[in-house]
Amino acid sequence: MSNSDGAQRTTDVSKSDNVSLSAGQERDLLCALSYLYLACGQSAECLALLRLIVRDDSQDVDLLRILAYALISEGLGDEALPILDRLDALDDESSSRASLMLLRSHALRRAGLIDEARAVFKNYVSLRDSNGPINQRSEGPHGQRPA
Repeated sequence: MSNSDGAQRTTDVSKSDNVSLSAGQERDLLCALSYLYLACGQSAECLALLRLIVRDDSQDVDLLRILAYALISEGLGDEALPILDRLDALDDESSSRASLMLLRSHALRRAGLIDEARAVFKNYVSLRDSNGPINQRSEGPHGQRPA
């Protein structure tokens, strides 16, 4: 096959059947592209890329979180639930609990488990409320605090 300048294009194909896209710059590029697809509302494209790089033994919390969100966005709540279970086991940050609970509520709803989704959402609201109100300043139209 020739390029537009007439030069011959070559492709170096590995003889190995095991192609690993989970390491290095290729993986980082696919992660970035999948995140962009998701941010642009194209969760199907995001999911296709993530499926190339996420392995069953993945320990990458950020990658798994994006995968769970993409699955939920595509209406695949039943597939997102095991990913959320894995995230619960891996993510020991207390600040992540509320967001994971909200994702689980959405996944359960997408999986058709409405009563369970409501119960998890109520727990999410309770957890969110128990962490106290967000520190918001009441300011006037010019950024001044009222007297």
